[in-house]
Amino acid sequence: MGRRRKARELMVQAVYAAKVGGKSLDEAVAEQVERRTPTEDTFAYVERLRVELQQHGEELDRRIDASLTGWSPERVGVVERAILRLALLEILYLPETPSKVSISEAVDLAKTYSSDDASRFVNGVLDRILKEEAV
Repeated sequence: MGRRRKARELMVQAVYAAKVGGKSLDEAVAEQVERRTPTEDTFAYVERLRVELQQHGEELDRRIDASLTGWSPERVGVVERAILRLALLEILYLPETPSKVSISEAVDLAKTYSSDDASRFVNGVLDRILKEEAV
């Protein structure tokens, strides 16, 4: 498993813990780093994701919410939203990661941490956003 995959997994767990546990993202990331002891390369990507997510989180949520069809934003689960936010962050702000890779990883994370239905939902939302970006 690559460093970016490990970083994404750590960040999904941290975003979830922050939301559910009422912690700051910084606290939740620090706890996950302590538990998982990532390599230096993985930690560097985690830090990059953390900083970018703090900077662009509200915008990412607005874009996700605007792309939902037939769903209210409140219906999106915490895990699914965390996965969507991280994938969209990579797509919009970390161009060295190809969009297809970010989407594929997001779908895999949804399968791992949620369900096949969630993976289809994540894929659909990200695909819709990409199509809107291309216009």
